[in-house]
Amino acid sequence: MSQPICRVLVADDDPTVALLMPIALDPSEFSVVVVDNGLDALAEFKRTPCDIVLLDVEMPGMDGFAVCAAIRQSRGRDFPVVLVSGHRDPESIARAEQLNASYIAKPVNWQLISAQLKALLAQPRPAARS
Repeated sequence: MSQPICRVLVADDDPTVALLMPIALDPSEFSVVVVDNGLDALAEFKRTPCDIVLLDVEMPGMDGFAVCAAIRQSRGRDFPVVLVSGHRDPESIARAEQLNASYIAKPVNWQLISAQLKALLAQPRPAARS
């Protein structure tokens, strides 16, 4: 029996990320939807079920922190969100921690991103409340 495909929403305004993310995340394991701004990310999140969200911190419309905060309001603190940023400063990392989001620094290691997402998804999370 095959393992279910993980649905991933990626929001990043960098066209290179939009091109490489669906390739780096094996299509036999991941179904990837890519949008290029924060407003579209939030709309897609509300419209289409997904298992994990990757958000660029700096995007047009809404930044990744704001989108993450909106996701937290609708789905709680335990839904898997990853903030991706070229910023490695303690303030950015602390903001991600306050939002209970994982943090990956850019440049993304394309060889490791799949394993990183699998590890995050394998972490135990409390059962969803109705």
